[in-house]
Amino acid sequence: MKRLILILLSFVLIIFSSCSRDERTVSDRLVITAVNFPCYDAARAIADDRADIRMLLPVGTESHSYEPSPEDIVRILSSDLFIYTGGESDYWVESLLKDLDGQVKTFSLIGHAPVVFYESEVDSLQNEGEEERVVFDEHVWTSLSNEIAIIKALCGTMSGLDMGSAPFFEDNCNAYVSKLEDLKAGFSSLFDEAGHPEMVVADRFPLIYFVSEFDLPYLAAFPGCANESEPGAKTVASIIDKVKAERIGCIFHMELSNTMLAELVAEETGAGVYQFNSCHNVSKRQFDEGITYVDLMQENLETLRKAYL
Repeated sequence: MKRLILILLSFVLIIFSSCSRDERTVSDRLVITAVNFPCYDAARAIADDRADIRMLLPVGTESHSYEPSPEDIVRILSSDLFIYTGGESDYWVESLLKDLDGQVKTFSLIGHAPVVFYESEVDSLQNEGEEERVVFDEHVWTSLSNEIAIIKALCGTMSGLDMGSAPFFEDNCNAYVSKLEDLKAGFSSLFDEAGHPEMVVADRFPLIYFVSEFDLPYLAAFPGCANESEPGAKTVASIIDKVKAERIGCIFHMELSNTMLAELVAEETGAGVYQFNSCHNVSKRQFDEGITYVDLMQENLETLRKAYL
């Protein structure tokens, strides 16, 4: 399937690469294409209504299974700026950028934040006999410090593309960064009061940057956003045993995910189940309402207050 997608990308590029952006799009505003919600929201926070911002990932869907359509490639080619994460879920971007040869300005999230490497993508609870390889976690935006760095860098890139709007972009950037700093302080205060509790996630785990930022111990059913769709029996038993033994009162699952494992652990242990937003995507209702990264992280803060205090 990946090979088919790459062939399709090449075909679309052959058709459209000879066309300049001026021939395809006439607009006084920046045209920005973002792969997923974190990319989209960062651009929206800075540009507000002074840019035409389009998100490729359909709302309410799993970001790691996204594959670009020919229409998506056309959108990218007609953009002033293409924003993408830069991780394994964007496997197709590398080939695309080679063929674009600088025709479209690009910005990657992982290019502006330190990444965390795993020694193995295999869960330490179920890695016997499995092949190991070094991978990195692409969910850099789950750290508020990383998000601040990304917003500042993206503001510089967008200001360079639209000098006339640069003061407007910078004002929005500063206001948004202030909100992010307040949120970071709120999380720090909460975890200090709660004694930096262990975070148990009965789901995939896109939160390594979040727990690292606040020095939280954690236990998760999967390493990162692993390809496995169901955890092994050993993993499930280990989570249940730990929650029981340490009398952990809360477990978490990610938004837009299957909650069966979290519900199973809760049934076996009596722990409460809470949703944590990794902010990788939003529902259609949330998107239509204009919910932001800050809104989702504020919701996380309130959820953690209920869970730990």
